[in-house]
Amino acid sequence: MRITGSSSFSGNVSSIPTGELADASPVARNLSTPGAGVEFGQSGQSLSDLLTSADDTASSVASFFSPGGASANSDVGSFSDFSDISRSSSFSSVNSTASSEASDSANAPKADDAAFLDNSRFSSPEALERWAPMVAHLPPEQREQAAKELNRPIAAAWMAREDGPDAAKAMEFINDNPALKTAVDTAQGGTADGKITNKDLKTFAKNMEKAAKSADKDVENYQKDNPNADPQSLEMVRNAAVMRANMPLAQAADPHNELGVEGQTKVDDNVGADDLKNLAANNPGLSGALKQSCSTWSQAGFLGQLDEAGMKGRAKAAHSPDKLFNAKNLSEWIKKSAPTNGGQFASMLSDAATLNSVDGIDISKLNANVFDNPTAYTGAQKAAVMIKLQQTQQSVIAGRELRDTENTEQGLTDRIAKLQADPDVQAFLNDSVPKEERRLVSSDSALKDACVKQADSVNSGQALQTDMATADKAVNKHNPNPDYSSAISGLSAQLQLQHDLFPDTQVPNPRDVVSKNPQLESTIKDSYTNNFANGGALKQLLGQKKVDGEQAMQMMAGQKAAYDSVLSSDVTDSVKEDYANSTVRELQDSKKGRKLLEGKTDESHASALASELLAGGGPKMLRSVMGFMSVKDMLAHGDKLGAAQAIYDSTKYGAQAIKGGVDAGAKLLGREASVGLGRMAGQMVGRAVGMVAGEAAGMAAGMAVGASIPVIGWAIDGAMALGFGISMIIDAVKKHKAQKAFDHNVDPVLDQFGIAKAH
Repeated sequence: MRITGSSSFSGNVSSIPTGELADASPVARNLSTPGAGVEFGQSGQSLSDLLTSADDTASSVASFFSPGGASANSDVGSFSDFSDISRSSSFSSVNSTASSEASDSANAPKADDAAFLDNSRFSSPEALERWAPMVAHLPPEQREQAAKELNRPIAAAWMAREDGPDAAKAMEFINDNPALKTAVDTAQGGTADGKITNKDLKTFAKNMEKAAKSADKDVENYQKDNPNADPQSLEMVRNAAVMRANMPLAQAADPHNELGVEGQTKVDDNVGADDLKNLAANNPGLSGALKQSCSTWSQAGFLGQLDEAGMKGRAKAAHSPDKLFNAKNLSEWIKKSAPTNGGQFASMLSDAATLNSVDGIDISKLNANVFDNPTAYTGAQKAAVMIKLQQTQQSVIAGRELRDTENTEQGLTDRIAKLQADPDVQAFLNDSVPKEERRLVSSDSALKDACVKQADSVNSGQALQTDMATADKAVNKHNPNPDYSSAISGLSAQLQLQHDLFPDTQVPNPRDVVSKNPQLESTIKDSYTNNFANGGALKQLLGQKKVDGEQAMQMMAGQKAAYDSVLSSDVTDSVKEDYANSTVRELQDSKKGRKLLEGKTDESHASALASELLAGGGPKMLRSVMGFMSVKDMLAHGDKLGAAQAIYDSTKYGAQAIKGGVDAGAKLLGREASVGLGRMAGQMVGRAVGMVAGEAAGMAAGMAVGASIPVIGWAIDGAMALGFGISMIIDAVKKHKAQKAFDHNVDPVLDQFGIAKAH
């Protein structure tokens, strides 16, 4: 059963009737009528303007989707082909359709051609049940036919084993679809020999049934674990499940696996983009849903999500992205890496678009001169180098137990930071990433419809309510205070995605979405007081077993930055003194906190800093809390506010923040940790938590492990880089078995760009 966007909530966020949420609109209903849709174009609005200008908020979601505030019943454009989009592009209006790619006439084979399969006893209601989760998004009247199309390979294999004319027709169907023919031929072994036996047919049918059952189970478990998942995330999971169910076909789709071809190869369990493209293009009898899945996962950005799904520890340390995946990767992606809410989906799509943007850019002949003479290279080349270094950085982090990686990590961090700050890189990605996001979404009609539906939910406040209710469910006796920072961050990420997908429209400000929903705003204010004025957040973080004092401060500051982005200055200013006092109190009351306060003395800096602070000068981006003795001096003089602010600033700007931040994220944040693929540092200020008066509080995940100035709010942004979650790769490894593989993996890139090796 498909989980819809509506649900009842328990916990601290009470369920608000849809009509009482701000700006509830008929956009989804309107988009199902002829002529309705979404028009695309280019906006000159900057990101900071987007997130700080309350005047730009649309009066309703319907007007949001129409440039200039068109009425809800006016005709607007719909998604179109973005493969050749330019900044001045505009798109003609076309009808939105409720039908999915599974029944698209352009994708699906004619029903009459395979009616003998679709109407056979091998496509009985019982047999079709295995496909139910993969067609549940369709209108009820379309589901049966879509399931029959997905079931055709299995029905053909069983039918071909029988006697009579139908058996001959089934074998003809198999022969007319090369990937199906090869998959059946190799069911008993890896190399096609042209001899299809009854045993081959039975084995293939059983393999397909087993794969479909696994996919069915993956979707069932996902929905059980994530009952409030947004429609976009559900669509991605459904799409992955279709591919998981058809892996016996996908694995055989390489034309080189066919009998008699030059350089014939053996079928293995790995699948790449070319295999998927061939499966979709040259197998006319297969379903439109499968062909759409092939189109989705053959994209470099989405393929990158699957590539290393499930890898951790030694396996990750020894592996670089190779653009291949197997059945296990798909199941692991659904289980551990797939987005579960709108914020995570927005971040995943941004990373997929980033990978797409640099796909095919050859950097094999580039070297350290990229950093010494950056003006000699294009923004595209430098962006591709940056992404490669960020991917290498993850393998290096995963190999910490194998080698001393500190100098290598610092070298990578410095070079990534330089590229992140490069105007050419920023210009390239700021232009190319939104285009790729639009192209990825528009390539799948079901995903497109899901994005439109979610936008309505986001702008009304319903999505935020859902995510806050999910946070309420995490409350227990050890963590009695709900943390809404991820929900708020997800709101910002989704509004940024709307800005990218619909650049000619008026996008609400995160603060406005909150302020237009008084009940949600009140709940957030209460949580803000409990977590920061009363010290609840820091107390809970210090209680975590694997979090030290510095990491707890970083995490708390990141949480607070998210809240600050949607609350008025009157609210945030009113708790400053209480925040400082409660911070010092919780640190003093905790063994971890006292250790942080006592720190290590750095005689060359401590006395001067203490004198300056006690003289009223204030902290100036202190380099490290571990070497900051003046905290104790200020406490001794009763200056709790100064001490707390010093701790806040030193963890915010300190040299230890990068490593500490990554470690904290690796241990706690799971899929919310990021490798930094995505937006550039300057853009991340607005995207993650918005602009906070006087400071860039939380540039977020996009620069988490690669920024020159480490950021306290780095973990806020929904769940960037889901396919590369740090928690999936930090694991205990056996040094004596894996060092050579680790070196072999990372050393070529380190040598190429002049970065110190970890041995």
